[in-house]
Amino acid sequence: MASDSDFDEVSTRIRETQDLLTSVSERVRAERDQLERDFPKLHKFEGKPIKLDIGGFIFKTSLETLRKDTDSMLASMFSGRFDMKEQEDGSYFIDRDPTHFRFILNFLRTGKVIVPHDTIAREELLLEAEFYNIKPIIDKLNEPTDSQSAIQAMGSEFSSSTLMKTEDKRVLLSWLSGKMNWRLIYKASRDGFRAANFHRCCDNKGETISVIHTTGGYLFGGYTDVPWTSASGVYKQSSQSFLFAFRSSSLGNTAVKATIVNSDHAVIHNSSYCCIFGRGYNINIHDSSNTNSISSSNWSNGEYYSYPPGVTSNKYWLVGQENFQTQDIEVFGH
Repeated sequence: MASDSDFDEVSTRIRETQDLLTSVSERVRAERDQLERDFPKLHKFEGKPIKLDIGGFIFKTSLETLRKDTDSMLASMFSGRFDMKEQEDGSYFIDRDPTHFRFILNFLRTGKVIVPHDTIAREELLLEAEFYNIKPIIDKLNEPTDSQSAIQAMGSEFSSSTLMKTEDKRVLLSWLSGKMNWRLIYKASRDGFRAANFHRCCDNKGETISVIHTTGGYLFGGYTDVPWTSASGVYKQSSQSFLFAFRSSSLGNTAVKATIVNSDHAVIHNSSYCCIFGRGYNINIHDSSNTNSISSSNWSNGEYYSYPPGVTSNKYWLVGQENFQTQDIEVFGH
């Protein structure tokens, strides 16, 4: 025979079940009411391509594509829960850089994560993926890559440089196609600014990178695969040499590369000078360059090394004038 306590327990469980059913019923009713309210907003997206204005560039896609990643901001925007305002041309404006949006859109279309190899582009895309909350792209970009490992290794190898910033090293690595194992073989403020000091440290050391810092604050240099020698005014041929600037008179802090145009006159070897690039003395570092203003840069109408992007005819674009004085020089050998 059941006791009073048994009846009390059954009654309690019945009330708990009723409360649960009431709660579920209210939640279902609320969701139904929300769907009814959202349906007019949802309906306006149906049956036509969605036109997105991303920072002034138009992209067209389907509603299905935009909702593909249910956790993304785009799926939320076009869920029908928000009163999205169309522009006059029927597009929906999002104030973001459009450069890498195609990676976002192509992932939503195909489900495949494809990202750029360039390290700067990867960082920019990561910012966009985080903004749109596209987790698969975020996860892919946060995976360690060979290029990222190379950058970390290069940062360690170039730690002895007091002239280059981390970004300078990263850009230089990309221009060198990830070639590693560079070592500081000459630093003018340590080894001396005389041409004899340069050649004592740098001659016959294989390919080199020369980085020059002027008293005006400009930072630039050159790469050559031709080992330096103490010859007397001899032109050396190279199809691989290039010049670069991290900070220049015309382009400020924009990093630029100037490729070889006339391979027969890539560099000049002269024991009375330090490094000379180009027949027209695109870069010419003179003996005792820290105590005089004889060192020079003249682009000679781009006959020997190309004008970099953003410069078309200013032959003194590098330091703003033909002659300059150096503050320090670093040479890395390989």
